[in-house]
Amino acid sequence: MKAMILSDLLTVKKYMKQQALLYTVIVIALSIFMGNIYMIVPFLGVMMPFSLAFTLLAYDERNNWEQFRLVLPLSRRNVIAGRYASLAIVLLFSIVLGLAACLIVVAASSFMPNIPELFGLSASLSAQEIILSAIAPVGMICVMLSITLPLIARFGMTKAVRYVPVFFLVVILLGVGSGEVFKLDFGSFMPFLNTVGSMMETVAGTFAIAGIIIAISAVIYLASCMLSVKLYAKREF
Repeated sequence: MKAMILSDLLTVKKYMKQQALLYTVIVIALSIFMGNIYMIVPFLGVMMPFSLAFTLLAYDERNNWEQFRLVLPLSRRNVIAGRYASLAIVLLFSIVLGLAACLIVVAASSFMPNIPELFGLSASLSAQEIILSAIAPVGMICVMLSITLPLIARFGMTKAVRYVPVFFLVVILLGVGSGEVFKLDFGSFMPFLNTVGSMMETVAGTFAIAGIIIAISAVIYLASCMLSVKLYAKREF
């Protein structure tokens, strides 16, 4: 698995540098325009891993690396597990980069007293906001990759891209229509939402929420990896 991780990271190294610069500039501009610098981390934490995942997968298929790996001393399980691990490393890098960009914007705004007020920014940092902004992309990208990667493991990049948009659309429609179909009373979720809101008012509560999100995301990601291993084992090239 280590060889697979190193192979993936070496492959995306060039693209990572380019996209890191491009996406950092874009998300900083978007966050300043929105008046919320804490959006830098979620934007960067979702955009970079998802984009690099498709770049890596497309590179594999275009250069027939998938077939080549089958003759190497790498099991199909190692290929999938290494791919999931390498994308997790890319996610971690994106979050760290987003936090660094956020701190740089805050530091720069402190030297330009008129700029923060002009764009509705705050030169002070909130611990809760920082924690939540770093954890949000973990949950989002883990769910997105957990849905996408099994489809690619089973059908390949070219075929899977036909199904991924449809799959996400179906999920959204089911989520929207579930209230009507099952007559759900969304008001019953208010006590839970109020509890979460009260927890977010303290640093300790925010850490607790962050821990829960990380745990759930890790379980989903691991389950997706296990599913991808089974699907990839049945795939014919």
